[in-house]
Amino acid sequence: MKIRYLIGFLSLILFFACSDEETIIEDNEFYLSQTKIDFSNEKADKTIEIFNAEKNVSAKVVSENSDWCSASVNNNSIKVSVDDNILIKSRTAVVRVTFENRFIDVFVRQNQKIFTSIPAVNNLKAKSGAGKVTLSWDIPTQDNFSHVIINYNKRGEDYSQTLEPGITEFTINELFNADGEYIFNVQSVDKFNDLGETASVKEKAGKLVAFRFKSQPKPQWLSYYLRTSNTYNALLYVGSSEFNENEDVTISFEIDNEALAAYNDANGTNLQIIPTEAYTLPNDYLYDSHVDYQELNIPIDQTYLQDRQNYALPIKIKSVSSQVINDIMNSVILIYSVDDLAGWYTVDRLDKCGEGAGQYPSNINDRRRFIKRLDDYNWVTGYLFKAYSKNETQDGSGSAVQYITLDPDTKSLHIQQGSYATSDDRNVFDPSTNELTIEYLYAAWAGWWTHEKMYNRSFER
Repeated sequence: MKIRYLIGFLSLILFFACSDEETIIEDNEFYLSQTKIDFSNEKADKTIEIFNAEKNVSAKVVSENSDWCSASVNNNSIKVSVDDNILIKSRTAVVRVTFENRFIDVFVRQNQKIFTSIPAVNNLKAKSGAGKVTLSWDIPTQDNFSHVIINYNKRGEDYSQTLEPGITEFTINELFNADGEYIFNVQSVDKFNDLGETASVKEKAGKLVAFRFKSQPKPQWLSYYLRTSNTYNALLYVGSSEFNENEDVTISFEIDNEALAAYNDANGTNLQIIPTEAYTLPNDYLYDSHVDYQELNIPIDQTYLQDRQNYALPIKIKSVSSQVINDIMNSVILIYSVDDLAGWYTVDRLDKCGEGAGQYPSNINDRRRFIKRLDDYNWVTGYLFKAYSKNETQDGSGSAVQYITLDPDTKSLHIQQGSYATSDDRNVFDPSTNELTIEYLYAAWAGWWTHEKMYNRSFER
């Protein structure tokens, strides 16, 4: 089909919309054999014939960002060339053909590349550092590449790290020189989250003798009336993952007020530092380099702590006599809540219980119950036998409640279900294990006992 020459620039959409309309071409008018060309994604050339034009015909690409397309005139034809399209999207260009004061625009479209896989990253390198290895790489030129996943094994455990798109360098810390060479696998991922090819590199980390705490301790409950000692020993582990055998190192500590302020701000809490009189930080703690992490005990005098209060002790390594302080875990926050019974527990049926074993869910996660404090000496725990708490406010009513009363002088616990009278209270709470044994006899029901164990005390369900 022959098409009348176009005066001015027509948009691609307009052209495609009108391309099927037939027009009349006058005998001597300048026109082209076609004004729309489609290419696959591969590099290629196509030719357009020129009609009714003598010399001085020119052709050039006039659209922006179209370096991939070119055009040239050869006698009575125009050669349009495209480079490989390695993009996941198709692309378009406009070639303008001019003769005297008239021009015709040729619209060029090249299809996207259909990827069957994504290649591995290029130029993968590994650089050793003290206790770490830094990986770097170049991303593939293929347009469907998105990001990488780094996999490696450390002491028998597999680790995986998914990186954000655009990252071409990553440092892996807490590695051990004694482990020898690590194998790091960097796997490509495309923009549809399909996994691609993997590049691998080996490297040995340098030895790092740097002192830190082994881990951040979990928050703990402290008893008030039921405590068996006025001294609580806070247990920490301090040392270095790698060390020089038999090298004595003296470590000093300090209170980290900034860390506590940041914790309160991040968690919406208002933890107060344990009174200064209640603890003493060691000034000359000796690390003797026989194990990686040694015990550090900090005694806390509980007589300075108030019932139903939350405390914290933020501790930071201040100095070491040799080697260095690790950037990781050089500060920890000990968190304590003072309450004799409150918290989440797992419930087990014991042998005297009047209810059968079938009343207790087989899944341990379904046997969680919350003990809620009412006042100084009274608590409540809900849903006796087969029903259990889902949140801290779900404490039941009537016979579905166990009421707990503490005598602060004798430290005895009276527990009963609803309004049923009880006798032979043998309830015991062990603060060293945070374990409550519930054992009482119903006064009016001969031989009918409630007998349960509540353990695994925690702050969350």
